Amino acid sequence: MTGNESKTTFRDVALTLLRVAIGWHFLYEGCWKLMQEEGWSCASYLGAAQGPIAPLFKWMASQGWIVATGNWAVQLGLVAIGLALISGILARAASLFGIALMAMFYCCQPPEPFATAMSGADGRFFILERNAIEALGLALVAVMPCWRGFLRTLLPGAVVLAAFGGCFWAHYKAGGFKKVEAVTSATVKVHEFVALAALKTPISEKAEIGGVKFSRLALGGDLIAGRSHARDLIWTDEFMRRYNSGVTLGRTVRYCLHCGIDSAFAEPKVLEKMIEEAKAVGKELKFFANCADANDAALAVSGGAKGAYLRPETADALAKNGDSEGLKAIFGVLKDTKLPVGIGAEDVATVKFCVENGVVPDFWVLAFHSLDYPAARMETRCNNIWCVDPEAAAAYMKTRPEPWVAIRVLAGGAIDPVKAYKFAKDHGAAAVAIDLLDYRIVETVNGIVSPSPPKKPEAKKPEQKKGKEAGK
Repeated sequence: MTGNESKTTFRDVALTLLRVAIGWHFLYEGCWKLMQEEGWSCASYLGAAQGPIAPLFKWMASQGWIVATGNWAVQLGLVAIGLALISGILARAASLFGIALMAMFYCCQPPEPFATAMSGADGRFFILERNAIEALGLALVAVMPCWRGFLRTLLPGAVVLAAFGGCFWAHYKAGGFKKVEAVTSATVKVHEFVALAALKTPISEKAEIGGVKFSRLALGGDLIAGRSHARDLIWTDEFMRRYNSGVTLGRTVRYCLHCGIDSAFAEPKVLEKMIEEAKAVGKELKFFANCADANDAALAVSGGAKGAYLRPETADALAKNGDSEGLKAIFGVLKDTKLPVGIGAEDVATVKFCVENGVVPDFWVLAFHSLDYPAARMETRCNNIWCVDPEAAAAYMKTRPEPWVAIRVLAGGAIDPVKAYKFAKDHGAAAVAIDLLDYRIVETVNGIVSPSPPKKPEAKKPEQKKGKEAGK
């Protein structure tokens, strides 16, 4: 074998491996989508579009016939391209169709600097990302000879397809298709999180404060700020600060907006980042800033907050010390922002103190939760009990004309978010701010919008008679 022949053989083998590998990837993605029991849809992917032409994709997501056509076109297209690439039959034509598909995925969810990274997506490298790289691989396949005859092309392809079928069947039998693994294209995956594709319908309930309309379910800011209220687990505060930063914070914002949650009650230090993430997906986040002093108030104004409220810990301390002058001073600072102004409180006694001293805001932000969890019934009080008497607190708040927002409704993670939302709403809260982690957002909204039907009580089995009666 000459040197040129050796180089040609190596080139052919490398090209074949590339073609088969990409084909395997396409075929798996197509088959996975077809195997979903509840069906797969491109609607969530199109609806979460980013970048310069995002409005076009969002419009497509709103057209039922386009979504229905796209669902089958993507699924069958992935399978057909995968089969062609592995078998070598019409591989060049399949490569061109594959490039077109990858180009659509790239334009819908482009990497930086065109848009922020898609929630859950990896393999994004500034301008380049996995779709683009895979398209370049397909371009190489398209310009090189693919068909080398039956023995050199079709027979190896048949062996690979047989291996794929065996692996796919084994994966299916092992339950590998029960878990949501993908939301969109041949390359976009989520981690173990509930995919946006699992969202049944966005939450639509609205609240209004100071002329600002926003989602009744809001995102709370305690976990983002690193206040987990986890009692003796002293490391969790730092863990939450680290977890709810960077990419995760952006993903949380995008998940919330996609699910209809367009409001947040959090500290102004994260205001700019969260507003930027919202703008990147073409939506607006109504941010209510949790302010402790004049510096926080200034950040709220410059960052575009829709409202500001006095931090609960600050208001409680002033009320506990009977410092009405100090309360009026900081309240005046917040009023100078010209935003709707609220007062936060962990104890309803703080609300009463404010009213008695003539400090009446546009809205209240009150720690409020049920006592339906073990720690609330312990003799020794734990630090995740803020609302000692929720019924009495709700009764007093009903006497106030100002709307109030319930916070810390999970009692440090002891209460299910869906139950916490319903409890606060049923007791008169205009809005409910819940500290949600990114992977719980879809699950929570689904539970609120489409709650599971109550379980039917099991029929009682007739008691067996004992003794002599049993033998009759």
